[in-house]
Amino acid sequence: MRCVPLYFIFTLCALVSCGRKGSTVRGPESSPPAASAAPIQSSAIPSAQPSQTPPSDFAQAAQSIRPSVIIISVFDETGHLSANGHGFFISDDGKFIADRSVMVGGVNAVAKSADGAIYNVSGALAQTPAQNLVLLKADATRTLPFVVPSARALPDIGGNVAVVLSPVERAKSVVLEEKITGRFSDEAGEWLDVTPALPKTSAGAPVIDERGEVIGIVTFRVGNNSCAIRPAATAGTLLAQVTPNMTASWQTLAPSPLRTASASPTANRSPTPAKIPLKGSKLIYAPAPRYPSEAKQLRGGGVQGSGSFRVLFDTNGHVVAVQTLRSTGNSSLDQAAVSALHEWRSEPGREWSLVVPITFKQ
Repeated sequence: MRCVPLYFIFTLCALVSCGRKGSTVRGPESSPPAASAAPIQSSAIPSAQPSQTPPSDFAQAAQSIRPSVIIISVFDETGHLSANGHGFFISDDGKFIADRSVMVGGVNAVAKSADGAIYNVSGALAQTPAQNLVLLKADATRTLPFVVPSARALPDIGGNVAVVLSPVERAKSVVLEEKITGRFSDEAGEWLDVTPALPKTSAGAPVIDERGEVIGIVTFRVGNNSCAIRPAATAGTLLAQVTPNMTASWQTLAPSPLRTASASPTANRSPTPAKIPLKGSKLIYAPAPRYPSEAKQLRGGGVQGSGSFRVLFDTNGHVVAVQTLRSTGNSSLDQAAVSALHEWRSEPGREWSLVVPITFKQ
C-alpha cells in the first residue's frame, strides 16, 4: 500500500515540472525572436540601399542617353584601322562629338550605334584642339537619336558622375560610375580627374550627372597619357563654328600639311584610301584607285586633288552607282576614283551607301 502513494506522488511531480518547463521555454521563444527579428530586418534594408540605389539611378538615367552613343573606327591612308573611340550625336542629322586625338591622321571612319547601324563619317566640321574635341558628320539617311549637352557647371570634388559607353564595345559595365577626386584648370579651361581611372577607349564618351544631364565629355590628355573630363558646354563652341552649307572634310584633321610633289615626276605615291578592310562593316573588297597616267603630264609632273564620292550598293553587294559629291578639281582624277569605286564589293544584305573621301598625291 505504501508503494502506490509514492509512485503517484512521483508521477504528479513529474507532470507539474513538465508543465513549468513548457511555460519557461515558450517565454524565451516568444520574446527573443521578436527582439532579434527587428535588428535583422533593419540591417538588411540600409545595406541594400547604398549598393543598389546609386547604380540604378545612373543606369536608369543612361537609358535615354545610350541610343546616341557611338563607337568610331578610324582608318588611315593605308586602309588600316588606326584607332577606336567613343562619340555621341548632338543633332538628328548626324553631327557628333568625338575625341580629336582619336581622329587625327584618319582619312575614313565609320560610326557604329547601339542598334547595330553603321554610318560612314564624311569628315570634320569644327574642332577645339585645346580641349582635344572635334565635331564630325556622319552620313545619316534617317533621323538619329541625339542629346543636348548641358551648360551646367561640373560637380565639385566628391561628387558622383557616370560615363555612358556604347554596348557595341562592352557587354558589361556600359555605365562607369566615377567619383570626382580633382578639379583643375589649364590653358584649355577646366577639367576633372576621377577615380577609378578612365580607360583610353572611353575618350569621346558623354558624362552624365544623377539627373541624367550630359554635363561633361571624356577627352584624352596626350601629354599625360590619361583621360579627363571637360565641360559639355564646349559642344556649343563647336556648333558655333558651323556655317550653313559647310562641307565636312578630313583635311582639317591631317597631322601634317599636304605633302609636296616628289622630286621625281614619275614617282607615284598611292592615293588614299589604299584599302579599307572595315572590321565589323559590310565592305569585303575595296581596291585603291590608281593615279591616272594622263594626269602625270599636267603641270610639269602631275596634279593633286581631294574629293568625296558616294557609293551605292545593291542587295547583292555590288556597286550600282558612284556619285561625285565633291570633285577633286581634275576630271582625270575624278574618273580614276569612280572607276575604282565601281569595283568595290560589300556583304549581301539590304541596299546601302557609303561616302568615301579620296586624296590623290604625287
